[in-house]
Amino acid sequence: MSRFFARLSAPLLGAALLLHGAFALAQTPAACPSASSDPVYGSSPVNNYLLLALAPERMAGLNFPWSKQAAQILPKSVLDLPVLGGWFGQGKTANLEQVLRVHPTLALVSEATVGTQASTAAMRKLGLPICPVRLDSLADYPAAFRQVGQALGIAARGEALAADAQTTLDDLAALRQRVSAQKPVRIYYAEGEDGLASECSGSIHAEVITAIGAHNALHCTDGSRFGMVRVSFEQILAADPDWILTQDGPAMRAIQTEPRWRLLRAVREGHVLFAPQVPFRWIDRPPSFMRLLAAPWLASRIFPADYRAVFKTPIDARTEAFFALYFKRTLSAAQARAVLAPDPTDYPTKY
Repeated sequence: MSRFFARLSAPLLGAALLLHGAFALAQTPAACPSASSDPVYGSSPVNNYLLLALAPERMAGLNFPWSKQAAQILPKSVLDLPVLGGWFGQGKTANLEQVLRVHPTLALVSEATVGTQASTAAMRKLGLPICPVRLDSLADYPAAFRQVGQALGIAARGEALAADAQTTLDDLAALRQRVSAQKPVRIYYAEGEDGLASECSGSIHAEVITAIGAHNALHCTDGSRFGMVRVSFEQILAADPDWILTQDGPAMRAIQTEPRWRLLRAVREGHVLFAPQVPFRWIDRPPSFMRLLAAPWLASRIFPADYRAVFKTPIDARTEAFFALYFKRTLSAAQARAVLAPDPTDYPTKY
């Protein structure tokens, strides 16, 4: 590798080093520099939400403003953090002057969203130590919690979250084993204002579907991991999904009110689910650790008997326990039920 770099001109050398660093990030988890005090900057929402679960008091700032649902759960100190921006698609970048102003001592970067190379280069330009965290799928979370927990000097907290995440992953594996012998259940994931956008197989945004042993009803060839692929209603009709899942309020209202959606068996049978999203979206945009609760929730609706056999705890009680661990917030039984029964009119589509 060093011989290869030696043959490059200075501009090409810089580009090659950046690409090599990005490749290494994708292949092997790197050890994080130690940062046992002072703020930490998450360069994308996926990184920042990981930090939120581990040590909210260490967050340097936000990538975008919180939705109103966050105020129900998160402490004021987190709600009032400055918006620093970040790299997570749609041309978004951070305000580097504002990042410097809060004096972070470490930057978390990940390839779970777009812009990894740009964010890594920017952090190096600022002279910030970088912690590359692999968060490409749910299976990466136990190691990520341990890795960042160690770096922040809170190994016990990291281990507690890692152990819980691994238990959930093990239970999901057991669930998939149980349902694998059953008739496949196909789910259409409706996105956007009209429900006519979705995710192809392999998209990071639809992982909860396969995590429970169900199948993505949409067959498409777009190789993007980040999705939002436009589809026609005729494609959905031809797919004839068993269930429809969405977390976009306008899409849910369209499905409930527009006559053409009644042509779908799933709609006629009442097999339409609107995902919870307190304190933020459970499934994607960003695809955070909340999927460790979203997947059991989805299983409890799609495979209720199998869910009970594997997970043992009712989903409302599981929600209470999850919020207590990940947010250090105690929910009453009534509050947990409210979280699990969101009103679509409260949720405009925002990405």
